[in-house]
Amino acid sequence: MNDIQGLIDKVSRESKLTEADIKAKMSERKEKTHGLLSDYGALYAVAKEYGVDLSEGEAQTQVSDISSIKPQGSVNVCGRVRIVYSPREFKRKDNTAGKFASVEIADKTGGIRVVLWNGNAEITKQLHVGDVMYVKNGFSKDNRGAIEIHAGNLTSVAINPKTLPVELPTMAEEKTNTIASLKSDMDSATIRCRVNAYYPPTEFKRSDGTTGKRASFIAQDESGTIRVVLWGDNAGVSLKEGDIIKIENAYTRTGLNSEVEVQVGSRSRVIPLDEKLQLPPIEKKAQAPPGELSIADIKPDLRGFNASGRIVKIYPPRDYANGKMSSLVLADKTGSMRVVLWNEKSAVAGELKEGDAIKITNAYSKANLSNEPEIHVGKYGDVIVTPNLNVPSMDELGKFAGTDKKIADLENNERNVRITGRIVDMNAERPVLYATCPSCSKKAQNLGGDFLCDSCGSIDPNYNMVLSFTIEDDSGNIRSVVFKENAEKLAGFDAEEAMNMMGESQDELAPARRIRELLLNKQFSLTGRVRYNEYGDQLEFMVDSIG
Repeated sequence: MNDIQGLIDKVSRESKLTEADIKAKMSERKEKTHGLLSDYGALYAVAKEYGVDLSEGEAQTQVSDISSIKPQGSVNVCGRVRIVYSPREFKRKDNTAGKFASVEIADKTGGIRVVLWNGNAEITKQLHVGDVMYVKNGFSKDNRGAIEIHAGNLTSVAINPKTLPVELPTMAEEKTNTIASLKSDMDSATIRCRVNAYYPPTEFKRSDGTTGKRASFIAQDESGTIRVVLWGDNAGVSLKEGDIIKIENAYTRTGLNSEVEVQVGSRSRVIPLDEKLQLPPIEKKAQAPPGELSIADIKPDLRGFNASGRIVKIYPPRDYANGKMSSLVLADKTGSMRVVLWNEKSAVAGELKEGDAIKITNAYSKANLSNEPEIHVGKYGDVIVTPNLNVPSMDELGKFAGTDKKIADLENNERNVRITGRIVDMNAERPVLYATCPSCSKKAQNLGGDFLCDSCGSIDPNYNMVLSFTIEDDSGNIRSVVFKENAEKLAGFDAEEAMNMMGESQDELAPARRIRELLLNKQFSLTGRVRYNEYGDQLEFMVDSIG
């Protein structure tokens, strides 16, 4: 173990912070956790924020040259972004929806495609050509002779870390075209524009009989206007009149009335911008809220809707950084879904019980860490017990309340299933902590030392625990993932203790190895849900509660 002063000196050298700045940031971290972090734990958090690796010798993270990467292995890689492709949705074998995006990166030895699955696909919203991408704990695969790196839920992706683990080539600055400068048959064009006169997606039949999709709008910048056609997945990008966007890597063709049009295809990307153009204002049309929704119709990022159902499971309140929260499972005849009650609404949970019929008003929805929708009830929402509500009885909804099953009998998309078995393996080569937003609990991304939440912007993150292990009963085994307080319950210590352990040992994997020793061959009952992991091509069990 190194002395704390030596580690402070190391962070100072590599981050360019003064010793006084480092100690002030350590004090802020310790105050935020009410003294639970030691000096070592607080310094580890500061080092993490500024991309400084406190590891020494063999424990230091090894970054592979792109040209040396082989398939079927865990890999760390750092490269500069050459091309960013928009997130795309797809249908899994079970007909459920998934999402991925891809990025091409390069180092001095070559280039490679990085595939970002589900929640990691959202990183592309903040990514630009020339940025540095640092991928830790990715998985390399052979795709028809080409090696790719796949980044799933347990992969860490940092953008523009303040300290680069390898030397990278420079890239020319991205060129932006004005609309007036666009000519027909350009292979690559990038414009900033405002959306005018948006025309929603329509389907069409291709010559081979398959169905395609396109949308269009009139784009405007200070130099003029042009028609933009969005094809395939880009036709599904959520746009409205008045939006300011950037279109990357589009191409141009001569279209209607022999005029030049911008074509946004599979190699193109549409990016919302938080900026203004010097253009006349557009009158915006009011949009009505979606109203009453069945659980099956609730998708992420809806606002102002109502939902009704019966409570089939309820969890006790718990503290988080900005107050209290409670959660429950609501079911109707179409399915079940987790409901999160925030702050003053959390107190309502004490008046509720399993079996109550309730009506939720003015709710909003978000995707959880598994990219599944959840109902959220905040300051302007309400939960009303309504005994005469026309919803199925508890007997009819029993399948949503939790059932005991053997691992071999688990099926994709099952919820509230309880399995009992012995932990036979745990991956101790992945760090057990990840950064989340203190307000909405979404996974946070490290953008050059500044942590960013897709919903809340720049944040000072919380650190939470995640464990991945294999559990086995007499019928088979399944990979299981457990987050936050449930992970802490299994580990026997919390995230702050894990951070202290890493700071004292200068070893990011020390908590993972200790937890592995504690859990191997121990038996547990776990309640959760089953999902198909598309990049691992297997079912996995997402743990909601223990015992």
